[in-house]
Order: sequence, then C-alpha cells, then structure tokens
Amino acid sequence: MPHLRITEAASLLGVSDDPVRRMVDSGRLDGSTDDAGRRTVDGAQLAAVARELAHPAAVGTIGGASARNRMRGIVTAITKD
Repeated sequence: MPHLRITEAASLLGVSDDPVRRMVDSGRLDGSTDDAGRRTVDGAQLAAVARELAHPAAVGTIGGASARNRMRGIVTAITKD
C-alpha cells in the first residue's frame, strides 16, 4: 500500500493536517518520512482509521446533489447486492 503525505491523508479524511499529526504522535497511525523528509502514513492504516470514523449517511436528501457526486475518500470495502 502506498504511503501518503500528511496533507493527502488529511484531505481524504476531511480534516486539517493537525488531527492526522496527532494520530501519528499518539500511535494511532504509524508515521515515517519519505526521501524528501516529509512525514507520511501508511495507506492501509489510513483506510482502517477512515472505517472507524465513518458514520452512516443520514436518511433523506443531500441538498441538490447526489451522494455519488459529493463523496470523497478511500474505498475501504465493496459490497455487491
């Protein structure tokens, strides 16, 4: 799995950089540095954290746009009907 920079990970989780840095500092995510000295996190661990943070969507409309056009993030599982 690729390693993502802190800013990329934060963007995928929909948070600022600071919460991701705190997750690395607390040990919730394993951090490392790339060749340029930037902090990175493992993509598989980030996906696991995204699964933990995910909440079911609220029932009802999504305000003029379909859910498909508004969703950002990491695919953590695919379930067929």
